[in-house]
Amino acid sequence: MTDLVFHKAEKYIEEDLEYYFSGERDIHSQVKPGQDIYSFTPDSAHLNIDFKDGKVGNFFFPFSPGSLDRIYIGISFPLFANNWGASFLRHLMTLVKPDGCVVLPVYPEMQASEKNFWARSILESTFISRSRWKGMSNIWAENDGVMSMRIGRKNPPEINSTANYLLRQGSQAAIRHSIRLPEYDATTSNNFLSLHAAHWQNMTTSAIVEKIIQDHFGRKGAVNFCALGTDHNNTLLTAELMLSPYINIASANSQLADIDLTIHASQDLLAYHSRELVNELTVCNDQSVALTLESLNAVSLINTLNDLTADDQSALIDNAWQKLTTGGLLIIHESGAAVSPEQINTLLTKLGKPTYYSSIVASEHKPDVEISHYSLLIEQALREENQNKYGVFWVVKK
Repeated sequence: MTDLVFHKAEKYIEEDLEYYFSGERDIHSQVKPGQDIYSFTPDSAHLNIDFKDGKVGNFFFPFSPGSLDRIYIGISFPLFANNWGASFLRHLMTLVKPDGCVVLPVYPEMQASEKNFWARSILESTFISRSRWKGMSNIWAENDGVMSMRIGRKNPPEINSTANYLLRQGSQAAIRHSIRLPEYDATTSNNFLSLHAAHWQNMTTSAIVEKIIQDHFGRKGAVNFCALGTDHNNTLLTAELMLSPYINIASANSQLADIDLTIHASQDLLAYHSRELVNELTVCNDQSVALTLESLNAVSLINTLNDLTADDQSALIDNAWQKLTTGGLLIIHESGAAVSPEQINTLLTKLGKPTYYSSIVASEHKPDVEISHYSLLIEQALREENQNKYGVFWVVKK
């Protein structure tokens, strides 16, 4: 039996496996993994996968449809209950055999809403496949905290997301063939890893920015959005936000830096989603052009301040702030440690009082309030993040 388990990173493997092997949640061992379960992470460079090699693989490996028995989602795995997460789960369901399943942790309703994680009701409303009372559902309730999914009476409908572009490219079969050969081309491997790493990073960024916009403007409030700066994922971010049904991005501009890696270029992504994004998303490489969007409600600066001097940081923030309408949001995130929380706080406090959103779960950090999680390691990381503010999403309302 081919059992796979997906982890956020290697350090979470032991805790993720304990969740499923302990029986604490799955008391009747309905979905207990086999002992030869194979682990995968998003940052592994191991693509020449042999399920008996004892290594950790990259879970974006293009598996053949219907080739796997069971896929387990570790409790560390940050799979949000948004369109990207739904598209990813739908894709995994096509990879398992007819009698196989995808097993994942689910949260009680209030906890799920707090972190934008999956709850039973969200899974059922997204993936239900019954025809009135007939047919088999995609969702099977196992026990508290554990559910499994499989194709029921019919495939659930495709969900708009940049994940579809990533997972359904026509070149998947060719990539699968080339990277499994011992003498595979290193360029193919590097491009494959770089492309998927960019999309995986944007999965979390877009989920958190989506939650920030939803918290401030609701699901229906029209928002004009600008992704400003030099981050290579700016167009991925704006596209994913525009495809989301949980917020209403009326129009968006994306600043895209001049880069050499064609895999980060936006043409293919925009062409894939041309019907949904036509005339609504503008991509440019000039900051002043990106900020010409009228009635600008939200501006993001993702991983951009690190490349600037202190004076240029201040000038960029002031320029973006001036373009925002009253009630608009300035969202800043730096994933590295080059720009300290103290520096960002100094830049923003002159504009107003910042609030902070976690970079781990889609939740606002509040003083002395802990965010719960099934993973004790991630709970600890959330406490540390709340205390030191490294890596958080800073939000200032005009």
